[in-house]
Amino acid sequence: MTPARAVARIPCAARFLVAATAAILLAGLILPTRALRSSTPAVGDYVNFEGLQVRPLAMTPDGSKLLAVNTPDSRLEIFAPGGGSLTSLGEIPVGLEPVAVAALHDTIAWVVNHVSDDVSIVNLNTRSVLATLRVGDEPTDVLFAGTPRRAFVCVSGEDAVKIYGLANPSAPTLDLVRPIFGRHPRALAAGGGEVYVGVLDAGNRTTCLPADVVQSGGGPPPPSPPRSLQSPAPAVGLIVQKVGASWVDERPASSKTWNSVIPFDLPDQDVHVLDAGTGALLRTVSDVGTNLFNLAVGPSGSVYVTHTEAFNRTRFEPNLRGRFLHNRIARIAPGGVSPDALWHLNSHIVYDTIPGPPEEKALSLSQPMDLVVNAAETRIYVAALGSDRVGVVNAASGAVLNRIPSSPAPSPARSGPTGLFLDEARGQLYVMNRFSSSIGIVNVASETCVAEIPMRFDPSPPEILEGRRFLYDGSLSDHGDLACASCHIGGNLDNIGWDLGNPRGSLEPVPPGQPLPIPPFDPMKGPMTTQSLRGLRDTSPFHWRGDRLDFTRFNPAFVGLMGNPDTLSSADMQRFSDFVMTMVYPPNPNQNLDRTWPDPPAPAPSPTRGKVEFDTVPHDAGVCTNCHSFPTGTNRTIIPAQALQESQAFKVPHVRNMYQKTGFRRAPGPQKRGFGFLHDGSIDDLFAFLNLPVFQFANDQQRRDLEAFLLSFDTGLGPAVGRQLTVNATTKGLAANAAALDSLCLQADLTDCDLVARAYVDGSRRSYAYTGGGLFQSDYDPEGSLQSAALRSLPDAPGETVTFLGVPRGSGIRMGIDRDRDGYKDRWELALGSDPADPASIPAITAVAAPASTPAARLLQNAPNPFNPATAIGYEVERAGPVKLHVFDVSGRMVRTLVDRHVPAGSHVVRWDGRDDRGRSLGSGRYFYRLRTGEKILTREMTLVR
Repeated sequence: MTPARAVARIPCAARFLVAATAAILLAGLILPTRALRSSTPAVGDYVNFEGLQVRPLAMTPDGSKLLAVNTPDSRLEIFAPGGGSLTSLGEIPVGLEPVAVAALHDTIAWVVNHVSDDVSIVNLNTRSVLATLRVGDEPTDVLFAGTPRRAFVCVSGEDAVKIYGLANPSAPTLDLVRPIFGRHPRALAAGGGEVYVGVLDAGNRTTCLPADVVQSGGGPPPPSPPRSLQSPAPAVGLIVQKVGASWVDERPASSKTWNSVIPFDLPDQDVHVLDAGTGALLRTVSDVGTNLFNLAVGPSGSVYVTHTEAFNRTRFEPNLRGRFLHNRIARIAPGGVSPDALWHLNSHIVYDTIPGPPEEKALSLSQPMDLVVNAAETRIYVAALGSDRVGVVNAASGAVLNRIPSSPAPSPARSGPTGLFLDEARGQLYVMNRFSSSIGIVNVASETCVAEIPMRFDPSPPEILEGRRFLYDGSLSDHGDLACASCHIGGNLDNIGWDLGNPRGSLEPVPPGQPLPIPPFDPMKGPMTTQSLRGLRDTSPFHWRGDRLDFTRFNPAFVGLMGNPDTLSSADMQRFSDFVMTMVYPPNPNQNLDRTWPDPPAPAPSPTRGKVEFDTVPHDAGVCTNCHSFPTGTNRTIIPAQALQESQAFKVPHVRNMYQKTGFRRAPGPQKRGFGFLHDGSIDDLFAFLNLPVFQFANDQQRRDLEAFLLSFDTGLGPAVGRQLTVNATTKGLAANAAALDSLCLQADLTDCDLVARAYVDGSRRSYAYTGGGLFQSDYDPEGSLQSAALRSLPDAPGETVTFLGVPRGSGIRMGIDRDRDGYKDRWELALGSDPADPASIPAITAVAAPASTPAARLLQNAPNPFNPATAIGYEVERAGPVKLHVFDVSGRMVRTLVDRHVPAGSHVVRWDGRDDRGRSLGSGRYFYRLRTGEKILTREMTLVR
């Protein structure tokens, strides 16, 4: 497949060039362009999803516990708040990339795991997982509302809110799926019997007209400033915006409209209002902003929304320099369908002046994330991620009253505030600092940060900790209000297009190493959609045109686009590059757990059949995979403009995030978004792209199959990464759970993931790492290893659970049994008197007898074995204590309790007659028997032959 829209018009000579290019590729004569160093050293045990926290702080209703998600360490931390202090009460391992938490009541909380696609329902007293609720692709937020009370979960990847009944808090029931007409709903708030849903990629009623439509409509506006080059500018598309009833470009609406060529509408439904009792859609609110981050409801019923508003209808980098978007708060009056106020958080900026005065930058608030409103509704507190400040905003006028540092001693390392919780009873505001992995405590009376409490542990490697600030830091722009992350939100994208060409610019050289002759790139490149910064490793050269040899070549944007007086130093730009290269895509939600694709019969689209089309069937000058090669989906080659019948050359684009770009149809009716596929976003969907005349298909079924495969293209991580399974005493023996665990073990054996397990049994928390062949290694040396079926069968009593979690390849040991990477297993390290969350804390001794609280034990092989009808099982305990000896079948179902009592020290023998607890004879086969005493668990296998 060719990578650009106008390939449909390729003439014979150009088709010959495409065919020649494909032949060279097939012959293996084209070598990928090799960039300068633009990647971090391989980090073997940590994968950076760069999860953007949504609601990382919460408090139990009684005010006794502050809950905080530790996103990089995949844990929920629990604190007891005091005056200017927080005391750790413990932590709970949860799923991958926890981004939000809400307390159901004083004992139970729900934690939203963005990459695991689920919610961990946790017991705050036992500090354990009660259940795992799989909710769908990339959830972002949760709240409890309505009568009877129900859980509302925002499922971003599915454009939906899912509502769950809470009759059994450990086993919620799905009551309703409420579709949201908008891409990537992100945040929730509730008040007055209503639930409010904010859409991250809300858009601003802009779309892109294709180049041929622009030319037939009279051409684009004359460039301003005037073009300096004498050669004609490339024929490119044009970004237009719906203003009132008209589609207009940057010219006054009275002079030109594009209504006749745009059949669709962009209703711009930014906030959806649901009935908290029924979940019914009551109304929508439009024209709030381009990208919405969070919502809060004041006592009056007014809804406040943090967001940014993009000015992408304006063309050219010189016109957008230092002024391409505003950071704002919207206020929506009760019952409103549009904001009654839009407050610019940086109204002090004089945008016409570059460079601005230093004091201007110090007052700016960049990237407003979370917000809270005080009980008197006189103050709004706003976490400004890119400014290391908490803005204090007058809730009546929108005036910024103060800017509070989010840590007591700001440093160049930055703190990165992303979440807030207002504790008015104690006069404190808690601030989640994402970059420094800490919680700042602000005294609301003095409006000063009085303390900073570190999270327990951050496993992020130095490349992330040292380079992250350059993505988000607003101080690297002239006015202090813009950053790379203003458009590359969370390192991803804003889902709109920009024309960042420069009419006064000069031709740009083509990166070296390209196999075909490419003329220099024109500075007026036309509209291009924002590209994700995820998954860039091994895909250079960068940008849609491939005009950046490596990531360090984006350094001029700090001056040309953000208006900074200077570029980053070479060392800092390399740190930025190293950080960017750590970011990855999450698993593709359209794949099966085993990394294959669904294969429904026709006429349903089949990704499996589509892969055959992609790999083996020529639909153009060759097969798709010649250019969109595995594993990244691009061979990194720049295709000449003539071959594409475009006005400029383009690099073969990757296809790993196609599934995130749906929601646009160039057809009559309302659309969720105005940008689709390819460089300018003017192709609405992949089916339309595959209908271009250049492609040869026998029928639409083949097109639908190929489209389905492209939407299922592997992102580099298998779907087993993040997948969780929680079993308890009731569910451990279910065939579905046994099969699910077997599948996870198989994926780990196939190296598609690592696998860890976290258990809460006998009042203790335990962890395990899968080592292959069905064995899990314990984090407690005397326990050794357990078979997967034996581990699954551990829960015996109410509240006991085992949670299995697929994690990225290479991270199993760290996430399972050696959290701080010091070579000592976590629970064993505790027994030896050191801290498993501190790599500097190492046991003074490395080999000791088992702690006094843990009786030494031996479990002997049964005799006879095989047996019929009975066998003897011997075991030994060094000290008196409680002992459990159970028999399990191969599915992990407990069939017989042989011992469950206090046992004196010494040797013991118990007989088993091959019957279950109800006295029924069991059939032939393999069985496991397991001894539990103190911290020690021993398992052996035996065979019954009838």
